Order: sequence, then structure tokens, then C-alpha cells
Amino acid sequence: MRLFDPFLYEKVHLLIILAFTIYYCYYLQRRGALKLLRRQRVLYGIFFYSVVFIIIIGLRPVHSVFGDTVNYAKTYSDFSQLSERITTSRDALFYLFMWGCSQVMTVNWFFFIVEILYVLPIIVVCYRLFQKNYDIGALFCFAAFSFFAYSVNGIRNGVALSLVLLALTFIQGNTRDKVICGIISVLAISIHASAALPVVCMLSACFIKKPKCFFYFWALAVLISLVAGNTVTNLFASLGFDERLSDYIHPDIEEDIYTVTGFRWDFLLYSAMPILLGWYVIFKKKVMNSTYLLLLGTYILANAFWIMVIRAEFSNRFAYLSWFLYPIVLAYPLLNLKIWPKTQGRKAAAIMAAHYAFTFMMVFLT
Repeated sequence: MRLFDPFLYEKVHLLIILAFTIYYCYYLQRRGALKLLRRQRVLYGIFFYSVVFIIIIGLRPVHSVFGDTVNYAKTYSDFSQLSERITTSRDALFYLFMWGCSQVMTVNWFFFIVEILYVLPIIVVCYRLFQKNYDIGALFCFAAFSFFAYSVNGIRNGVALSLVLLALTFIQGNTRDKVICGIISVLAISIHASAALPVVCMLSACFIKKPKCFFYFWALAVLISLVAGNTVTNLFASLGFDERLSDYIHPDIEEDIYTVTGFRWDFLLYSAMPILLGWYVIFKKKVMNSTYLLLLGTYILANAFWIMVIRAEFSNRFAYLSWFLYPIVLAYPLLNLKIWPKTQGRKAAAIMAAHYAFTFMMVFLT
């Protein structure tokens, strides 16, 4: 379904999110912490838009502007010619699902179903984590730098990491919840093997009780990357965590904003924002919350791994293994914890605006 030029899809999405951001920033301005945390009325406009987004983006045309959409469409076409079940040892669940869909539906409907599997867990996560503010949490997610890219380009990774997000909301529950977390995590890794990294980070964060350990580990990762970055990158490539890493170190592709080699201070600064906020909340304001520590710890550990391979070309693929948590970690203390009694709404609005502004700048100005 082609409503307009494929090059405009992301820009139209961001302009719609801009309208929501402006509205919510105005809405939050005069709300202190208690009024925000005890908010009575959820605004459903963002959820109506999520349905529209799933339909429009799910039924998008197959076009090169959508990155790997073209490659997935080609693979889908090849699968449709196979009458025997496809077997693969890597990412088996996703390719089995793709093969099954290719036998009964067109590629557009396949992308539509994948879009549901990507967006719906995010909505459920926001509902489970943000309670009375889950519409604002959803807006943080939709405004994230990685959100649109995962919906049309790295769709397999996007679905897997959405499931990891969902698993995170169960891991601190009772035995039944922990079993659900385990099942969802296995499904995520079966869809995309790289999901194993945030899953391991999630499990590690559950056992690390001292928040300072997360921050020390992240700072150590920065130091290691500055001193021995290339050596560490080659080491990770040789370990075979993901065969794509070896290709990203010396890729034979045209240059874009991600092929700039060297230490990426710009992306490091972007990644550091939720970490700096976390340090401020935990050590300056002395606000402690077990769920926030789990989310923040998982993000910091996964981000530290990326920092150690930051010099690799296309290391953004590994940055996304932490960036998928970015809007959740950023929004959680603003919408769930009492940090600024009288000005929390205003500060939340300012952070929301800055969060959107980075995404806008990366899409419209690069």
C-alpha cells in the first residue's frame, strides 16, 4: 500500500510524533511530581496512531529506502517457491515463520504481521511499566532514534528486542512470571541470535545489587575502548558472537553516517544521557527503585559492550542492542519516581523535547 513517496514515510512519521510531542510538552508543563505520578486520565491518541502506524508501515511498498525490506522480500519470494519446510540452525524461529507465511500470503501481509509483533510488545511494556503514564511512555518509544529503523530495516532484530523488553517486565515477578520471562527470552534469541547479549545483561543486572558497579563498568569500557579499541574489536570478532561483526570491521559497502571509523564521541554522548540521568537520580537525589535499577543496569551493561567495539564500521548494529532500551530507561524515572517535587512535569517535558530533537536532527539534517 503506497500512500505517498517512500522517501516521505519516516518524515511524515516524525512530523506526527512532533505534534504529539508539542502537545505533551504543553500538557506536562505545570505538573509537579505528585500530580504527574497520580495522573488520572490517559490520552489515547498515541495508541490510535500506533494502529495507523502498524497498518501503513506494515503494508509499505517494497522499496530500497526501507533498507533490508528489499532483501527480506527477495528471501520471502525464494521461500514461496519451496514446498518443503525451511531448516536453519541460526535464527530458526524467524525463518521458519517466514517460510510458513510465504506459503499462504503475500510479502506485504507478512510485513504487516511482523509490524504487529514489533509494535504490540512495546505497547504492552509501556502499560506494564508506566501504569497511569503509559501513553507518555509510548511516545518516548515512538520518538526514539531506533524506532522507525527497526520497523522497516532490521525487522528481525526489532521483533527480537521488543520481546526482550517484554521479558524484562516479568523477570522480577513470581515463579510464573520468571518462567514467562524465560520463554520469551528463548523466543527472542530464536528470532535473532544477537538478542542473547541483552538477555545475558538482564540476568547479570538481576544479581548486581550495587548500582555503582554498573557505572564503573561503563567507565571502564570507555577507557578500554580509548586505549585498546581495535584490539578489543578484533577479539570480539574472533569470538563469533555474531558473524556480522567480522563483516562490519571491514565492510565492502558505500559510506554513510555509520561508516565513519574511529571513536564516535557523538554516539557516546547520545548513549550517555540515560546513564547521566540514572547517576543523578540514584546518587544525587538518592531515589532507589528495583525496576529502574534492572532497566538501567541492563542498558549500561549492553551499552558497555558496544563501546568496546565502537571503532568498528557499522557498529551501530551493536549499539542498537542497548539503544532499544533507551526510551524506556530515559522515561522510567520521569514518569514513575518522585525526583523534582514541584517541577517534574516541566523537566520531563524538556527531556522529551531533547529526546525527539535528536531523532529529528538525525533524520532531517543528515
